[in-house]
Amino acid sequence: MGWRIVSWSIWALGFALALLIPLFGNPMMIDITFRICSLVVLAVSWNVMASAGLISLGHSAFFGLGAYAAILTANLAGAPFWLTLLVAIGAGAVLGSALALITGRLRGIYFAITTLAVSEGLRVIAVMLPDMTGGAKGAYLAAKSFPGVTAINLGMGVAAVGTCLIAWTISRSRYHYAFRAMRANEHASQMLGIYPLKYRVAITAISGSLASLAGGVEVWHGGYLDPALAFDLHITITSQIAPILGGLYTLSGPVLGAIATILLGDATRIGLGHIQGASLLVFGMVLVVCVLYLPQGIRGGLSDVFRRRSVTCASHVSLAKSADVARP
Repeated sequence: MGWRIVSWSIWALGFALALLIPLFGNPMMIDITFRICSLVVLAVSWNVMASAGLISLGHSAFFGLGAYAAILTANLAGAPFWLTLLVAIGAGAVLGSALALITGRLRGIYFAITTLAVSEGLRVIAVMLPDMTGGAKGAYLAAKSFPGVTAINLGMGVAAVGTCLIAWTISRSRYHYAFRAMRANEHASQMLGIYPLKYRVAITAISGSLASLAGGVEVWHGGYLDPALAFDLHITITSQIAPILGGLYTLSGPVLGAIATILLGDATRIGLGHIQGASLLVFGMVLVVCVLYLPQGIRGGLSDVFRRRSVTCASHVSLAKSADVARP
């Protein structure tokens, strides 16, 4: 009960910070919070798909599609900020559903390679359509209804909070058990009455729409987009690193991993940025150590520490009661 209260308190504090720092924080805190919230959306969306046994190596496909959907809607139709985000969400959902339908019989590494191919294919398409996307030169956001920097930063905070709430809702629904069964053995799950394709379409549509939402907000924040930036493999890698570092298949793991990834990256870049390649080397070494000695991620390590302390306190209380009973 104590751990649950602490957990809910931490969640409430995190949500409050994500929504209040864009309004009242200093520029440095606002920038860090924006990047953390962006990675939270990507990491949670990737983890949601992975919870069903679908490992994505092309999560940048959803991110890039959402970014292009937002910038094209704003530039060509003059749509406002919030409307472009709805278009980005819809584009990600359509791509996720199509991906699930096309790859209905693919599993494991074959599905993962397909997602990577989709990301690369979309990058090539963006390069080959210069009249629409600007081609390799990219395109600038020319929206007349710019909402302001504060609204964009707040939008990413709302996106992060909403993504966590969606993941929490899934974890409390019957879909969670279906996804666990599919992750363990998709063939065997059919014996339980689970129709894998239906759940595949649902989870990839949700995951894709959330990742596309992050891309839509990011393009408003940066004001510029090109194919290399939109479909960068780095986006997929960080989307995977955060859940692995924080704790796979958990609700808080991707959030903890996103915070640790951003702060660790900034710390190594500030401390060792003057030495070429040193910051990346240290960052990679820390990740390897965490994977080796924290197999359940940061969340698993914290849970173990809290559980041990609870057991120790309970044993001390039990010994004290035994001593009182034995005392004449």
